[in-house]
Amino acid sequence: MTLGERIKNYRQKAGLSQEQLAEKINVSRQAITKWENDSGIPDIDNLISLSKVMGISLDELVMGEKENDISDIKRSAINQRNRNCKLYLIAVISFSIAWFCWFIILLLNVADGNTATAVLSGINTTLLGLPIGIFSRKYFDAKKSQ
Repeated sequence: MTLGERIKNYRQKAGLSQEQLAEKINVSRQAITKWENDSGIPDIDNLISLSKVMGISLDELVMGEKENDISDIKRSAINQRNRNCKLYLIAVISFSIAWFCWFIILLLNVADGNTATAVLSGINTTLLGLPIGIFSRKYFDAKKSQ
């Protein structure tokens, strides 16, 4: 959409005729017609006046609506949060399985009288759980800063 088309579109949304808009920003109706037909371009002062009269930002008037940009940013943030949640869920499930396996091995080794093996299996499980714990900590720290 061209600048002229946007001026015309926002003018019509504001419910103004070309003449009414021209009176509000102190230009001629012909100037509004030229701008809307892309035969001329308003200077910066007139662009600012147009944006104020139509109740839109200067960015919206010059570059077009920004709703798509905002929705893209929101969509990207939601996708990132979903990825983080999936990774966290995988970490929790992995840690739970590792802890459960360690607990079963501990019970079996204690029942057999192999306390040294039980201690070693506990150390191995702790080393396995350490990266998961670090990842979880980073996840929650990142979540707090958002």
